[in-house]
Amino acid sequence: NQKLERRVQIAAAMIQIAQARGNEQQYACWSDILKSLSRLGIAGMSDDEDVLDTQGKKGIVVYSPGFRHSQFDELFDQVDSTRSLEKHLFTGVGRKRLLRIRGQEQVERSPPANLSQSYYRPDYLEAMRKGLVTQVEIAAGD
Repeated sequence: NQKLERRVQIAAAMIQIAQARGNEQQYACWSDILKSLSRLGIAGMSDDEDVLDTQGKKGIVVYSPGFRHSQFDELFDQVDSTRSLEKHLFTGVGRKRLLRIRGQEQVERSPPANLSQSYYRPDYLEAMRKGLVTQVEIAAGD
């Protein structure tokens, strides 16, 4: 999955930069982001759909996984914007970033096993407890 790979590369680069600068707070933040990406894997990434607006401009509608806590939407938006915000750290390789719009619908898929409860939307955890969605192992603690 290109999206996961790109986010992992950004987080890894930012970890190296924070380490080189001796910025422990930034190092810890990006390390946590990398850990979250690793735990969520491909199943935790959103799906995208190319669309055209009324003027014919291309954009992307982003659909988040139904199980994933909504705080990850904002976090991953920040990760995705890092390359454009830190242009002096990243070379401008690849296509121009298209306008991204968060879709109201969610992608229904099973979460990876052993995520902590904080990775889940509360309503999804409740649905899992009631047997309305596939039950997966939830990590203790964390």
